[in-house]
Amino acid sequence: MTEKSLKIKESIAQTKFKRQHQRVVTYKLKIQVKTKKKKALLNSVFIQAKWLYNSLLFNTDKTDNANKLEAVWVKVRDSFEQRQLKLLGSQIKQEIGYRLIDNLKGMSILKRNGTKVGVLKPKRFLNSVPLKQYGVTYKLDFSRNRIHIQKLGSFRILGLKQIPDCDIASAVLLRRPDGFYVHVTTYQEQKNVFTINKPVGIDFGVKDKINLSNGLKIYFEIPESKRLKLLQNVLSRKKKKTLKTEKRKRHC
Repeated sequence: MTEKSLKIKESIAQTKFKRQHQRVVTYKLKIQVKTKKKKALLNSVFIQAKWLYNSLLFNTDKTDNANKLEAVWVKVRDSFEQRQLKLLGSQIKQEIGYRLIDNLKGMSILKRNGTKVGVLKPKRFLNSVPLKQYGVTYKLDFSRNRIHIQKLGSFRILGLKQIPDCDIASAVLLRRPDGFYVHVTTYQEQKNVFTINKPVGIDFGVKDKINLSNGLKIYFEIPESKRLKLLQNVLSRKKKKTLKTEKRKRHC
Protein backbone atom coordinates (compact mmCIF):
# COMPACT_ATOMS: atom_id res chain seq x y z
CA MET A 1 0.00 0.00 0.00
CA THR A 2 1.43 3.38 -1.03
CA GLU A 3 1.97 6.32 1.32
CA LYS A 4 -0.87 8.24 -0.33
CA SER A 5 -3.30 5.32 0.20
CA LEU A 6 -2.28 5.09 3.86
CA LYS A 7 -2.96 8.80 4.37
CA ILE A 8 -6.39 8.51 2.72
CA LYS A 9 -7.24 5.46 4.86
CA GLU A 10 -6.12 7.25 8.03
CA SER A 11 -8.12 10.36 7.12
CA ILE A 12 -11.29 8.29 6.54
CA ALA A 13 -10.82 6.54 9.90
CA GLN A 14 -10.43 9.89 11.70
CA THR A 15 -13.55 11.26 10.02
CA LYS A 16 -15.60 8.18 10.99
CA PHE A 17 -14.47 8.50 14.62
CA LYS A 18 -15.33 12.21 14.61
CA ARG A 19 -18.81 11.57 13.16
CA GLN A 20 -19.63 9.24 16.06
CA HIS A 21 -19.65 12.26 18.39
CA GLN A 22 -21.61 14.55 16.07
CA ARG A 23 -25.24 14.96 15.08
CA VAL A 24 -26.60 15.51 11.58
CA VAL A 25 -28.52 18.74 10.92
CA THR A 26 -29.95 19.66 7.50
CA TYR A 27 -30.71 23.25 6.50
CA LYS A 28 -33.14 24.34 3.79
CA LEU A 29 -31.87 27.31 1.77
CA LYS A 30 -33.73 29.09 -1.03
CA ILE A 31 -32.02 30.22 -4.22
CA GLN A 32 -33.06 33.62 -5.49
CA VAL A 33 -33.53 33.54 -9.27
CA LYS A 34 -34.09 37.04 -10.64
CA THR A 35 -33.55 36.53 -14.36
CA LYS A 36 -35.13 34.23 -16.93
CA LYS A 37 -31.65 33.21 -18.08
CA LYS A 38 -30.67 31.83 -14.67
CA LYS A 39 -34.03 30.12 -14.25
CA ALA A 40 -33.60 28.41 -17.63
CA LEU A 41 -30.05 27.43 -16.63
CA LEU A 42 -31.24 25.71 -13.45
CA ASN A 43 -34.09 23.98 -15.25
CA SER A 44 -31.59 22.67 -17.81
CA VAL A 45 -29.62 20.95 -15.03
CA PHE A 46 -32.65 18.89 -14.00
CA ILE A 47 -33.41 18.04 -17.64
CA GLN A 48 -29.86 16.80 -18.23
CA ALA A 49 -29.93 14.83 -14.96
CA LYS A 50 -33.14 13.15 -16.18
CA TRP A 51 -31.50 12.29 -19.50
CA LEU A 52 -28.57 10.67 -17.70
CA TYR A 53 -30.75 8.72 -15.24
CA ASN A 54 -32.99 7.33 -18.00
CA SER A 55 -30.00 6.46 -20.18
CA LEU A 56 -28.33 4.54 -17.33
CA LEU A 57 -31.62 2.78 -16.61
CA PHE A 58 -31.40 1.07 -20.02
CA ASN A 59 -27.61 0.65 -19.83
CA THR A 60 -26.93 -0.33 -16.21
CA ASP A 61 -23.46 -1.61 -17.14
CA LYS A 62 -22.41 2.03 -17.59
CA THR A 63 -23.32 3.12 -14.02
CA ASP A 64 -19.79 2.47 -12.74
CA ASN A 65 -18.38 4.89 -15.31
CA ALA A 66 -21.21 7.41 -15.31
CA ASN A 67 -18.79 10.20 -14.40
CA LYS A 68 -17.07 9.80 -17.79
CA LEU A 69 -20.18 10.14 -19.93
CA GLU A 70 -20.20 13.33 -21.98
CA ALA A 71 -23.37 12.63 -23.98
CA VAL A 72 -26.34 10.25 -23.95
CA TRP A 73 -29.01 9.11 -26.40
CA VAL A 74 -32.47 10.51 -25.70
CA LYS A 75 -35.72 9.27 -27.22
CA VAL A 76 -37.51 12.05 -29.08
CA ARG A 77 -40.87 10.86 -30.44
CA ASP A 78 -40.04 7.84 -32.61
CA SER A 79 -36.29 8.32 -32.91
CA PHE A 80 -33.21 8.85 -30.72
CA GLU A 81 -31.04 11.96 -30.54
CA GLN A 82 -27.71 12.48 -28.83
CA ARG A 83 -27.69 15.16 -26.12
CA GLN A 84 -24.65 16.69 -24.42
CA LEU A 85 -24.33 16.74 -20.59
CA LYS A 86 -22.60 20.11 -20.42
CA LEU A 87 -24.00 21.22 -17.04
CA LEU A 88 -23.32 18.07 -15.01
CA GLY A 89 -19.98 17.70 -13.24
CA SER A 90 -18.31 14.29 -12.93
CA GLN A 91 -19.29 13.88 -9.26
CA ILE A 92 -22.93 14.74 -9.99
CA LYS A 93 -22.98 12.16 -12.80
CA GLN A 94 -21.50 9.50 -10.53
CA GLU A 95 -24.00 10.22 -7.74
CA ILE A 96 -26.90 9.89 -10.20
CA GLY A 97 -25.48 6.49 -11.16
CA TYR A 98 -25.26 5.48 -7.49
CA ARG A 99 -28.85 6.65 -6.97
CA LEU A 100 -30.02 4.32 -9.74
CA ILE A 101 -28.07 1.42 -8.22
CA ASP A 102 -29.67 2.08 -4.81
CA ASN A 103 -33.14 2.07 -6.42
CA LEU A 104 -32.43 -1.26 -8.13
CA LYS A 105 -31.11 -2.78 -4.89
CA GLY A 106 -34.18 -1.57 -3.00
CA MET A 107 -36.51 -3.21 -5.50
CA SER A 108 -34.47 -6.43 -5.36
CA ILE A 109 -34.82 -6.55 -1.54
CA LEU A 110 -38.58 -6.01 -1.80
CA LYS A 111 -38.86 -8.89 -4.29
CA ARG A 112 -36.88 -11.21 -2.02
CA ASN A 113 -39.22 -10.34 0.86
CA GLY A 114 -42.23 -11.35 -1.21
CA THR A 115 -43.48 -7.88 -2.13
CA LYS A 116 -44.96 -7.55 -5.60
CA VAL A 117 -43.10 -4.81 -7.42
CA GLY A 118 -42.88 -3.83 -11.06
CA VAL A 119 -39.87 -2.46 -12.90
CA LEU A 120 -38.19 0.92 -12.77
CA LYS A 121 -39.62 3.20 -15.42
CA PRO A 122 -37.98 6.20 -17.10
CA LYS A 123 -38.59 9.42 -15.21
CA ARG A 124 -40.72 12.10 -16.80
CA PHE A 125 -39.35 14.63 -14.33
CA LEU A 126 -36.32 14.64 -12.03
CA ASN A 127 -36.48 17.34 -9.38
CA SER A 128 -33.39 16.65 -7.26
CA VAL A 129 -29.70 16.75 -8.18
CA PRO A 130 -27.03 15.55 -5.70
CA LEU A 131 -24.15 17.89 -4.82
CA LYS A 132 -21.70 15.44 -3.30
CA GLN A 133 -18.64 17.29 -2.05
CA TYR A 134 -18.54 20.67 -0.34
CA GLY A 135 -15.78 22.84 -1.76
CA VAL A 136 -15.81 20.99 -5.10
CA THR A 137 -19.37 20.43 -6.32
CA TYR A 138 -20.63 23.50 -4.48
CA LYS A 139 -19.37 26.27 -2.19
CA LEU A 140 -21.11 28.66 0.20
CA ASP A 141 -20.03 32.29 0.48
CA PHE A 142 -21.32 33.43 3.89
CA SER A 143 -20.04 37.01 3.53
CA ARG A 144 -21.97 37.63 0.29
CA ASN A 145 -24.94 35.25 0.87
CA ARG A 146 -24.17 33.33 -2.28
CA ILE A 147 -23.75 29.73 -3.44
CA HIS A 148 -21.45 28.63 -6.24
CA ILE A 149 -22.45 25.42 -8.02
CA GLN A 150 -20.02 23.60 -10.30
CA LYS A 151 -20.58 24.46 -14.00
CA LEU A 152 -23.57 26.71 -13.13
CA GLY A 153 -21.98 29.72 -11.51
CA SER A 154 -22.99 31.84 -8.53
CA PHE A 155 -26.49 32.49 -7.14
CA ARG A 156 -27.83 34.57 -4.27
CA ILE A 157 -29.21 32.33 -1.52
CA LEU A 158 -31.45 32.98 1.49
CA GLY A 159 -31.00 31.32 4.89
CA LEU A 160 -27.21 31.08 5.18
CA LYS A 161 -27.18 32.86 8.54
CA GLN A 162 -28.93 29.94 10.22
CA ILE A 163 -25.89 27.68 9.60
CA PRO A 164 -23.44 27.87 12.55
CA ASP A 165 -19.72 27.14 12.55
CA CYS A 166 -19.71 23.38 11.77
CA ASP A 167 -18.64 20.72 9.29
CA ILE A 168 -20.51 21.16 6.01
CA ALA A 169 -21.01 17.99 3.97
CA SER A 170 -23.08 17.10 0.91
CA ALA A 171 -26.18 18.89 -0.39
CA VAL A 172 -29.10 18.36 -2.75
CA LEU A 173 -30.32 20.85 -5.35
CA LEU A 174 -34.14 20.76 -5.45
CA ARG A 175 -36.80 22.12 -7.78
CA ARG A 176 -40.16 22.93 -6.23
CA PRO A 177 -43.30 24.68 -7.56
CA ASP A 178 -42.35 27.80 -5.58
CA GLY A 179 -38.70 27.91 -6.65
CA PHE A 180 -35.29 26.30 -6.29
CA TYR A 181 -33.79 25.13 -2.99
CA VAL A 182 -30.60 23.62 -1.62
CA HIS A 183 -30.73 21.20 1.33
CA VAL A 184 -27.32 21.34 3.04
CA THR A 185 -26.24 18.52 5.37
CA THR A 186 -24.01 19.51 8.30
CA TYR A 187 -22.33 17.72 11.19
CA GLN A 188 -22.42 19.47 14.56
CA GLU A 189 -21.20 18.69 18.05
CA GLN A 190 -23.80 16.87 20.13
CA LYS A 191 -25.44 19.09 22.72
CA ASN A 192 -25.92 18.03 26.32
CA VAL A 193 -29.49 16.82 26.83
CA PHE A 194 -31.08 17.08 30.26
CA THR A 195 -34.30 15.44 31.40
CA ILE A 196 -37.08 16.92 33.54
CA ASN A 197 -38.77 14.42 35.84
CA LYS A 198 -41.58 16.66 37.11
CA PRO A 199 -44.02 19.21 35.63
CA VAL A 200 -42.58 22.65 34.94
CA GLY A 201 -44.51 25.92 34.74
CA ILE A 202 -43.73 28.34 31.90
CA ASP A 203 -44.08 32.12 32.09
CA PHE A 204 -43.54 34.30 29.05
CA GLY A 205 -41.84 37.56 30.02
CA VAL A 206 -40.29 40.56 28.35
CA LYS A 207 -36.77 40.68 29.78
CA ASP A 208 -36.00 36.95 29.89
CA LYS A 209 -38.58 35.86 27.27
CA ILE A 210 -39.28 32.53 29.02
CA ASN A 211 -39.10 31.76 32.76
CA LEU A 212 -39.45 28.20 34.03
CA SER A 213 -40.63 27.31 37.53
CA ASN A 214 -37.41 25.34 38.11
CA GLY A 215 -35.41 28.58 37.90
CA LEU A 216 -34.25 28.25 34.31
CA LYS A 217 -34.45 31.44 32.23
CA ILE A 218 -34.37 31.44 28.44
CA TYR A 219 -33.61 34.47 26.30
CA PHE A 220 -33.81 34.48 22.50
CA GLU A 221 -33.99 37.10 19.79
CA ILE A 222 -34.43 36.98 16.02
CA PRO A 223 -33.00 40.26 14.66
CA GLU A 224 -34.19 41.80 11.41
CA SER A 225 -31.68 41.57 8.57
CA LYS A 226 -30.38 44.68 6.80
CA ARG A 227 -32.06 43.53 3.61
CA LEU A 228 -35.46 43.18 5.33
CA LYS A 229 -35.14 46.68 6.82
CA LEU A 230 -34.29 48.08 3.38
CA LEU A 231 -37.27 46.35 1.73
CA GLN A 232 -39.64 47.56 4.44
CA ASN A 233 -38.32 51.10 4.04
CA VAL A 234 -38.90 50.96 0.26
CA LEU A 235 -42.35 49.41 0.76
CA SER A 236 -43.46 52.17 3.14
CA ARG A 237 -42.99 54.79 0.39
CA LYS A 238 -44.95 52.90 -2.27
CA LYS A 239 -48.59 53.37 -3.22
CA LYS A 240 -50.84 51.16 -1.09
CA LYS A 241 -53.00 48.25 -2.34
CA THR A 242 -51.46 47.83 -5.79
CA LEU A 243 -50.28 44.61 -7.45
CA LYS A 244 -46.64 45.69 -7.27
CA THR A 245 -46.96 46.57 -3.58
CA GLU A 246 -48.52 43.20 -2.75
CA LYS A 247 -45.72 41.46 -4.68
CA ARG A 248 -43.11 43.39 -2.69
CA LYS A 249 -44.79 42.35 0.56
CA ARG A 250 -44.41 38.69 -0.34
CA HIS A 251 -40.67 39.21 -0.89
CA CYS A 252 -40.13 40.98 2.45
